[in-house]
Amino acid sequence: MSNFLSEKLNTLNVFKNSKQTSLANYRPYVITKNLVFISGQLPIKEKTLLHTGKVGKNISIVETKKSLEIATYNLLWTLSDAIDEYKNVKNTKCINLKGYLNCINNFDEHSLLFNTASDIIIEILGVENGSHSRSVIGVNSLPKNSPVEIDGVFSLIK
Repeated sequence: MSNFLSEKLNTLNVFKNSKQTSLANYRPYVITKNLVFISGQLPIKEKTLLHTGKVGKNISIVETKKSLEIATYNLLWTLSDAIDEYKNVKNTKCINLKGYLNCINNFDEHSLLFNTASDIIIEILGVENGSHSRSVIGVNSLPKNSPVEIDGVFSLIK
């Protein structure tokens, strides 16, 4: 059964790659009351990591933005799965995003790069429901040598 989010993503030609699964012993999302906490999403497309490497060393800004785009779409598709489980959801609001960039020590464009993810969330959910708080940090490594990872908290509105 489709829902408003999956319909919107399909209308924008953002097709779901495959069922979202975890890389280890955790769930892709957890729903408590009306909140859904989505585990970190990588830029995996068709079961393959889109790019690998460290931002500022061996992955370009363009590749990083594309990786953020794919990871954000994976986040939204996971949210869509949660909407299907919670049932009868009329709307959703993005509460908080956290972004992680696998980058060199002196990299300092975290916020500007992560606007890629924020802009997608606002485009898909609209300004009122897509505007969110966020944190973005540089890290020394990420799973599978991914250049980016994103997680989020959303409210589910019945």
